[in-house]
Parts: sequence; C-alpha cells; structure tokens
Amino acid sequence: MSKTPQSDPQQGAPGTPQSPVPPQSPGTPSAWSQPVPATSPLSGGPGSGRRGGARTRPWLIGGGAALAVAAIVGVVIAMSGGDGESAAEGKQSGAPGGAGKPQAPTAAGKSFTKVPEGCRLIKASTIARIAPGTECKPSQFDNATMAAMITRMPSWDMPFGSSGGSLSLRVNLTVSPSASGMFDVHKKSALEALKKVRTITDSRSLSGLGEDAYVVHGVDKDPFDLAEAQVIVREGNAEFTVSLTYDTGDSGRNQQQAEDAVVAAARDVLGSLS
Repeated sequence: MSKTPQSDPQQGAPGTPQSPVPPQSPGTPSAWSQPVPATSPLSGGPGSGRRGGARTRPWLIGGGAALAVAAIVGVVIAMSGGDGESAAEGKQSGAPGGAGKPQAPTAAGKSFTKVPEGCRLIKASTIARIAPGTECKPSQFDNATMAAMITRMPSWDMPFGSSGGSLSLRVNLTVSPSASGMFDVHKKSALEALKKVRTITDSRSLSGLGEDAYVVHGVDKDPFDLAEAQVIVREGNAEFTVSLTYDTGDSGRNQQQAEDAVVAAARDVLGSLS
C-alpha cells in the first residue's frame, strides 16, 4: 500500500514559486521599508551652514550697514533656493560626512578645486595700492569644510581708532556648482537691495574678467556719507564679489578709482584659484 507524500505548509505546494522575501514575525518592519533620514546642506554642525550673522564694524553706518545685511541675505537665498538640482548633486560625495571637493559646474567652464586662504586671495602689493593702511581679517567660514563647496569671506579694514576716512575692502567667494545662480542673485542685490537709501551712479557689464562680470557703484543718500564700488564675477564653478566701501568726504578717492580698485582686486582673486 503506497503512501501519499505530505507537503510542507511552509514550502507550499509542489511547483509553487517561493517568495524572495524571507518570513518575518508579525509586526517586524522590513529592511526595505525603513525610512531614509532627510538631510540638508544647511543644517547640522558649525561647519554645515552659511554665515550666522554680520560682524559689527564701528565705521559701517547708514546705507553701508544695510548693505552688509543685504549681502548676507543674498548668500542665504542663493544657497537655499533656485538651484535644487545643483544642490542635490553637491550632496554626493565619497568623503565621510558628505564633505568633498567642489564638483564640476553644470555649465561649461573651468572647475576649480583649490583656493588659497582668504587673506591671500589679493596680493599684498595690490592691497597697498588700493586699500593702504587696512588689515586683513579672515572670516570664520574661510576654512570651513562643506559638501561640494569652498567659501572665503575675508575683509580688509582700517584699524580701530585710526585717523582718516572710512575704508573697507571685502571679498565673498564661493566655489560651488551653484555659481551661476549666485551671480544672478548678487547682481540683483547690488542693483536693488538698497535703492531706497542709495543712488546707483554706475552699473554695467565688464569684458575680459571671467565668463561674467558686472560692476555697480552707489552713493548713500543724505544724511549718510558712504559710497561703494562692487564687482560681481563668475568663472566656471567660482563666483565672487569684491566691494570697496569708502567715505565720500575722502578727497583722495572717486568713483572711477573705486571701480578700478575692485576690478584689480578681482583679477588677483581669479588668478589665485586653480
């Protein structure tokens, strides 16, 4: 008398394909269903974000003070919106914590990966000529390591208590895939951010300086007495501004000299990148 073989209830009927997912106890979540934690390039530790606040400068008053705030806002806007694809690309890195060298720009152009220290972006001989007597102070973000980004924000100011008119030279440099978008933001900010307290006396594109360059000069309205020349430059994945703020009562400086000064400094910055 033959016996009919009994099938294993866990194996299923003969010829039935087996599920690729191993059996799990009730209530146990699958490894395939675990949520991936969302991260943001603007959140985290001290080295993961942009500038936390403007440094107080005793000489910076009136429209000049508003300009410093506008510059910071422009950087935050550029890094937090308007360039989502580039920001997503910047997160991909094999280095621990997502930090790595800047990636190539999304558009055609040079790809810079090495930037000197902030106070070495402009030659000492150039500083002696365009901003004599000033001293360089690097930003706390000059050596910060962020995913797919390098930043430098040094400033050259007159020592506290020194005689003479106000004079300050600032550089705001970012090497990042979002360089093109930041150029547009900084250009718009230079033209519109202070239009209620400042009169624009010159604004034009420049040739022979990077892929894109634009210079703006403005003078504070009464009762303030500061003026500023600023040049915005983009080359490949690098974008930066150089601004010179000076006292309009300084008879030794005028609009043309201020514009020539920031252009000369911008050439030094561009030449220091590799």
